[in-house]
Order: sequence, then structure tokens, then C-alpha cells
Amino acid sequence: METWRQKAGIAALFACLVLTAAALCYCLFGLSGGAGEREGTFVEAEVRSA
Repeated sequence: METWRQKAGIAALFACLVLTAAALCYCLFGLSGGAGEREGTFVEAEVRSA
């Protein structure tokens, strides 16, 4: 019975590691999508000439 618990624990640990790695890759590379990404900042500075 202990070996089944150990195998289930190792499988759960592996599954959590895979899900964590997938979430990290999605956050790093998948959020922007690449297609509609605008360059620059969110705030546009108003330039005044003196």
C-alpha cells in the first residue's frame, strides 16, 4: 500500500511541476499574443515647446 501512495505522490508532484512550468511559460510568452501589441508606454507625454 505504501508503494501506491509513493507513486501517487510522485505523480502529483510531477503534475504540479508541469502545470507550474506551463503557467510560467504562458505568463512570459503567451499573454501578449504578438499580433496586436503596441510599442511604447501606457501614458503619452505631452510635449510643450517653450
